[in-house]
Amino acid sequence: QPSDALILGKIKNVDCVLLARHGRHHTIMPSNVNYRANIWALKEENCSHILVTTACGSLREEIQPGDLVIIDQFIDR
Repeated sequence: QPSDALILGKIKNVDCVLLARHGRHHTIMPSNVNYRANIWALKEENCSHILVTTACGSLREEIQPGDLVIIDQFIDR
């Protein structure tokens, strides 16, 4: 089953579905997230695109809190 209940709504009149992949109260550890169930649930809601956000720190001084960084490498599980 997915990590949490899906939240359906609109952003600027575009249908959107939100899913807290670690649970709404952040109770699911990254290694325990059921990614297949999450993708299946989004597919069942006819989602055509998935946008994922993340927050983390940096060890590079030139990257300050509040900076937006677009990653070009990731781990695809």
